[in-house]
Amino acid sequence: MDIKPFMSIVVAMDENNTIGHNGKIPWAPLPTDHYWFLTHSTTTKDPLKRIALILGRKTFIDTIAFFKKYVPRWHFIVLTQELPGIFYEKYSNINRNQTDVVNTIDQAAYRAKELIETPDSMIESAYLFGGVIPYEQALERDYVKRIYLTRIFAKVPDCDTQVSKFDLNNFQRIKRPKDELLAEYDDKIIEENGWTYQFQVYERKNV
Repeated sequence: MDIKPFMSIVVAMDENNTIGHNGKIPWAPLPTDHYWFLTHSTTTKDPLKRIALILGRKTFIDTIAFFKKYVPRWHFIVLTQELPGIFYEKYSNINRNQTDVVNTIDQAAYRAKELIETPDSMIESAYLFGGVIPYEQALERDYVKRIYLTRIFAKVPDCDTQVSKFDLNNFQRIKRPKDELLAEYDDKIIEENGWTYQFQVYERKNV
């Protein structure tokens, strides 16, 4: 299957492309960014449909723990080196009909496309939630069509989680039409809890 860019990334980064430290976000809570993140990743044009989330195992565990009320809005595609049987046994409380287990970003992309393109599908689109390796691999393989980036205007010291291969050369920054979801926030600079940041939207060139 030849896959053209189709998935979206939603991510917050500082100026060093840092996204975390010790498994946590390395800046104070940013309520507007939280709203931006969840609104994009849970809203569908068809209210009966859901969004496929591609994410690593650790990110998956954090997501279902911290965003319990939003879990019904998602179909999970979990990247892990564990065999599906072992994964489902370990996390026996998850809904298997709502969770696919794959071993590579290619398998994740194929599964997401399959879910979206199946006739009468209940999956409308796909978002990539991280962590670092899925972000880098999806960008390297040209699976990403759009990036919703929250750029933190700071260089947070002593952090251990950085997306070092975050190359935007194949993307162009855009200002979306006013009727698109949360387009009024594009390029907006916000100051909250001692941090300054901006919502930036990038789209792959020549798609």
